[in-house]
Amino acid sequence: MSGIDRSDQMVKYYSSPRKQSRWYKKVLFHLLDITVWNSFYLYKKHFGCNSMTFKDFRDILIKNMINLPIDVTANQIFNAPKSKDPKNKRPMSEEGQHYQEKIPLPPLYKRKHYFKNCKMCTKKHVRKQTQYQCKACNVPLCPGSCFEDFHKNMS
Repeated sequence: MSGIDRSDQMVKYYSSPRKQSRWYKKVLFHLLDITVWNSFYLYKKHFGCNSMTFKDFRDILIKNMINLPIDVTANQIFNAPKSKDPKNKRPMSEEGQHYQEKIPLPPLYKRKHYFKNCKMCTKKHVRKQTQYQCKACNVPLCPGSCFEDFHKNMS
């Protein structure tokens, strides 16, 4: 009985975040937590690695699943130095004068972002909204292929 109690205790300490209202999602995440605990237990028993904690095992498992190096920390991932030149982040067309920017908010607009229909998607009869536009043309365009296609067809 102590193995089950220990399993429940560890799953409770390090459970997956679940704020879903659907019961089947809660069950799925609970089964996932139990699976990770069982794999940790088997790993320790098979390899005799008594110094590893469940939290360390879980971190290594997650990093392996998303192909991150094991020695990388969360601070290194999320607090990476950002370029001070904003032009380096924005995609640029061949002419070098068209940049993507967020569509400015109209006066008295209360939301954080303003969306317009993408010009290229509208031509393809697809309704897709974007919060970006070309800075030089003031045309709403999806980031990536729509932005590039619009400026290739323009010239």
